[in-house]
Amino acid sequence: MKTVLIVDDNELVRKSLAASLITNEVRVETAANGKEGLQKAEEFHPDLLITDVHMPEMDGLQMIDAIRQHEWGVKIPVIVMTVDEGTESINKALEAGITVYLSKNTVDPSGVADQIKIALG
Repeated sequence: MKTVLIVDDNELVRKSLAASLITNEVRVETAANGKEGLQKAEEFHPDLLITDVHMPEMDGLQMIDAIRQHEWGVKIPVIVMTVDEGTESINKALEAGITVYLSKNTVDPSGVADQIKIALG
């Protein structure tokens, strides 16, 4: 069974993504900020991380950097979903080793689903 960790400070985003992913083959864990996300990642070693960038406590990029410090976290695919479309934010995310950068302003649910399927293999 694959584990997907969704980290977003918007409860509606977490719930809608989780509802679309839950199957017999996918376990979904959620967190409301980067600090909580890091704790859950350390506990569950997810097969895929979906995260926002701007969150309280610890932002998504700081969380990704912390996860990448662990041997188990080096190769986890990461999908960033954020409203921040700025070049600086995109570049920082790419430097953190993300797999896909999606804009919440323009991405459609089927596009997210496609990216998740690709990332999970």
